[in-house]
Amino acid sequence: MKHLVIYLFVVNVVAFLTYGWDKWKAQHKKWRISEGNLLWLAAIGGSLGALFAMICFRHKTRHPKFKYGIPLILMLQISLFLLISCKSTKEVVSITPKEQASDIGAFSPTTLIIMYDQGIGKEALLKAVKEYKAEIIYDYHTISGIAIKKPKDKTIEETIELFKAIQGVIAVERDRIIQLTDPVRPQLLEK
Repeated sequence: MKHLVIYLFVVNVVAFLTYGWDKWKAQHKKWRISEGNLLWLAAIGGSLGALFAMICFRHKTRHPKFKYGIPLILMLQISLFLLISCKSTKEVVSITPKEQASDIGAFSPTTLIIMYDQGIGKEALLKAVKEYKAEIIYDYHTISGIAIKKPKDKTIEETIELFKAIQGVIAVERDRIIQLTDPVRPQLLEK
């Protein structure tokens, strides 16, 4: 990082002085520095020095490739610098699907997601939920499904079996507890 800061300082000073020297040459009708070289100096890291020189010496401020190009190069360089300097101190741990399936905490012990056939409707399902004394946690309006919490006196397995048998139910899925680092892979239990 120290070497990068030194490099950027030097190249910006050189760019500033070069733009100033080109302005002096223009005023004294001398052989000029090519626009390509001036732009190249900005592109290799001297865009801030070039921009300050343009403002300070009022040089190349009417040329569109400098007027818009130099600030654009500067913004790209700042973005690249920020992107490179961002580092996470967190380590991402991958869990294989086999480890996830065997992890007892991977599924909610009380919640199920039930998908139903929209053509048949959810009336029979809602009636079964009420009779079974389960609690509707969420009714998904964008998809044909509901989330329920099983009664305390019932097991998750017997609740799954009961709701799989309801007319119109397409799938019963255990609610998965997803960590931010987990890939999302719904596991449907077949009817």
